[in-house]
Amino acid sequence: MISISAISKYAKSRLGYGGKKDTSIYDLVCMALESDGMPLPLDITAKSWVKSNLDYIYAEAKKLGVTKKLSVPSKLPKPKQIGRKQRKDTGVSSNAFLYSYEWRKLRMMALKKYGARCQCCGATPPNAVMNVDHIKPRKLFPSLALDINNLQILCHECNHGKGNWDTTDWREI
Repeated sequence: MISISAISKYAKSRLGYGGKKDTSIYDLVCMALESDGMPLPLDITAKSWVKSNLDYIYAEAKKLGVTKKLSVPSKLPKPKQIGRKQRKDTGVSSNAFLYSYEWRKLRMMALKKYGARCQCCGATPPNAVMNVDHIKPRKLFPSLALDINNLQILCHECNHGKGNWDTTDWREI
């Protein structure tokens, strides 16, 4: 097994930065693996993908001067405190989900599949900001959060007008 510092060094070498503070090391490494031509399959988690590629990551980290081969902790480090409160919600209904590698990859797939045109009003960039909307909201249907068939492209105004209480599928209208 490989150390977290080796994994981190590998990711930083490929991406040129350590990511946002809400981005997990597993998401960063998945982005680094993708830059090496090894995209994350949609049927497994980022953590599983990293673990299945540890030998490759170690070989690449070794080229960067990492010599110690330690074990990966079974759990991620606890999140840093934000003020007096700690982050509690890391599920699909949280804002942290929107920074996950799995969501960002699926979001790009939806934009490629449906195009950058609001499926409600027809607006396009640069006149409108495009959002990838969950037809059935993540909060009420967490099992559909990473289902491309539950996504549609809406401009910012239409997406916020729709809210998470409306399940209108603008792709079919």
